[in-house]
Amino acid sequence: MINDSKLIRLHDLLKIISIAKKNSETVVTYSGSFDLLHSGHIKSIQKAKKQGDILVILLNSDFSIKSYKGPLRPIVPEAERAEVLSALWAVNHIVLFDDINPKKILGLIKPDIHCNGSDWGENCVERAVVEENGGRIHVLTWISGYSTTNLVKRIQEVEATPTVKAVFIDRDGTINDNKGGYIHKQEDFEFLPGVIEGLKRLSQTDYKIIIITNQSGIGRKTYTEEDFHRFNNWLLSHLIEQGIRVDHVYHCPHHPNDNCDCRKPGIGMLLKAVKDFGIRLDESWLIGDGDNDVQCGRNANVKTIKLGEKVDQKLKLEPHYYANNFMDAVSIVLRQYAK
Repeated sequence: MINDSKLIRLHDLLKIISIAKKNSETVVTYSGSFDLLHSGHIKSIQKAKKQGDILVILLNSDFSIKSYKGPLRPIVPEAERAEVLSALWAVNHIVLFDDINPKKILGLIKPDIHCNGSDWGENCVERAVVEENGGRIHVLTWISGYSTTNLVKRIQEVEATPTVKAVFIDRDGTINDNKGGYIHKQEDFEFLPGVIEGLKRLSQTDYKIIIITNQSGIGRKTYTEEDFHRFNNWLLSHLIEQGIRVDHVYHCPHHPNDNCDCRKPGIGMLLKAVKDFGIRLDESWLIGDGDNDVQCGRNANVKTIKLGEKVDQKLKLEPHYYANNFMDAVSIVLRQYAK
């Protein structure tokens, strides 16, 4: 438990409340399990705090929650729930209770006001004990749409949905020999060693295979968009003949001075892939030979592998891995894939 936790023992709380009442301070209580704390909880706690001077959260213990929600709950143990609640400015003190409802502990605390949600209402199980000790029930208006149960269901839906992940691959200098020029003709294209075999192995996984390539030759008027697409169609057809799957090719046609969002190290091409395929970037990879590939991957929270030389130290940035060649990079991906 953190040192500044507001979780205290019941007998210590009763001493604090005794002093508070002598000073004519209003004591407010609000009970709940607060498992998977969400914004609906926060808003309710803040509203409860506005009812008086001291807000005490009566927190269902793990034993209490298991008693009425079953052995799989709570999701978050009591120490952690108390720690999170302690971080809220509106909360003054927290005390645990083991019963299913807080009637017994309310009889000891004797709050001036006990807050309840509108789903429990004023005629709640706590009403008699609160009013017998001079207090009253205050019903908090719920904001619809907030529910731990709904949150759990949403988590279950997310967990049940297959994760779409990708291997993003630079083209020139990674797939093919760049030869220091703007490759846009079939006769100038040459696969680098190990690329065909590496792409075949990636094609056997459920990774989306996506090529992302800066093509500033278009912006520089060295060749046209039509030239690029004609060459790209040939490349994809050739790869298909080799039994290789490429799910998409994104390219940036802009001149470096155009300050576009898609030119690497910008992440525009990756974001387009996220929109088109529903890809999780944090489960994806980027393989490239340039410093701009490393910057792009790290900027997008993608696991990044750089081929060849170390990055320029001036960048103060490193890829997650270095690899000597494309096949080595694919082997890194596949080792992680197998885990």
